[in-house]
Amino acid sequence: MKSFHIFYVAALAVSLAGCASSVSEPTAVQALTTEQKAALHLTDVTADADRGVEVSDGDLGLICQKVRAEIETQSPGIFTDHANAGSAVKLNIHITKFERGNAFARMVMMGLGQIRIEADVDLIDRSGHKMAEYKVAKDFALGGIAGGTTSIEDVEEGFAKSVAEIVKAKA
Repeated sequence: MKSFHIFYVAALAVSLAGCASSVSEPTAVQALTTEQKAALHLTDVTADADRGVEVSDGDLGLICQKVRAEIETQSPGIFTDHANAGSAVKLNIHITKFERGNAFARMVMMGLGQIRIEADVDLIDRSGHKMAEYKVAKDFALGGIAGGTTSIEDVEEGFAKSVAEIVKAKA
């Protein structure tokens, strides 16, 4: 019976930690039109951060890699090596908030030690014109074992999935 309780607690922690990698719907500030989305080809994914936001170049690079991988999974063939293609655009992620949180605080009480990533995501054409702008936010604040075992990397995965939703072709 005791081993069942341990298994149940572990399974609950794993399922709640999955919330960190779930998709948060991007908020359109200036959305892509249906025609723009249908003809869209990406050349690159870049990231930078607001002044005062504590995020390393390594973290920015990892976020770009995760976003690119998620976009390639959800929208195969959207990336092009031909920057001269008429519809080719760059996806730029401008981090406005990056909080790693505190695992111990999350474990002690739900809401404490929250992990949070917020960004403005722009699609920029080859002339430097902003075609579209979205706001994307992903956070995690559950408590207990799930809160103590969830990391910024888990939330980055959910953030990447949320950014990929911007360019995903709707079926």
